[in-house]
Amino acid sequence: MCGRASLTKNESDLEESFGASFYTEDIARYIPLPAFNIGPVQKLPFIAQDDPLHFQIGWWGWNVTIGNNTQLVINARLEEIDKKRTFVPHLNHGRCIIPLDGYYEWQKCGSQKIPYRITVPDGGLFAVAGLWREEVANDGTVSKRIVIITRAAQKDIAGIHDRMPLILNKEEWVEWMDASFTDKMKAIFSDCERMITLVHYKVSSRVNSIKNNDSSLIEPDDSPIYIQKSLFD
Repeated sequence: MCGRASLTKNESDLEESFGASFYTEDIARYIPLPAFNIGPVQKLPFIAQDDPLHFQIGWWGWNVTIGNNTQLVINARLEEIDKKRTFVPHLNHGRCIIPLDGYYEWQKCGSQKIPYRITVPDGGLFAVAGLWREEVANDGTVSKRIVIITRAAQKDIAGIHDRMPLILNKEEWVEWMDASFTDKMKAIFSDCERMITLVHYKVSSRVNSIKNNDSSLIEPDDSPIYIQKSLFD
């Protein structure tokens, strides 16, 4: 799962790294950058297959009707996206990449959940595979919505969480955006031996609240982890 992320770089950093520009200079009205604690139903920039030269802004999460209920879906498992009718219609024309510079996962430790930030070694930007679509609300408002593709976590971070975003290098994101979705592509990206060089470190539990959004959230937290035991241990 990927349910919390950071994007602490500015507009010009994104444009330089991805070779795409924003339609408007007034990005602050869409998603204030830097953003240290981005969660579902908040906004993220993305680059779509049909317009690789521009960033667009999407809400994180699709509203999916299941029976009489509507569920917010924020991730799509790579292993299942060509089997689930929610995602299949968007595989060949709705793929996108989403720029991030980190994401958060919580490691279960007894009764506690310890937050970690995971990023690339230089702390720079990276591309995450995604899908996007348009949704029409009851009042007729049209919004762009994105989901993040996830895969089984690679060995070095699997101890934190068993899932991770599908992070793409430059050659891979070009393929993800240009080619038709095939079984071969799925097999390459799903390969459990496929490794991206990542670093991870414990961060403050302040990241647990989406209301907190400041630079201290991405700083290492060196405080010790105390395992809470029950009276019967």
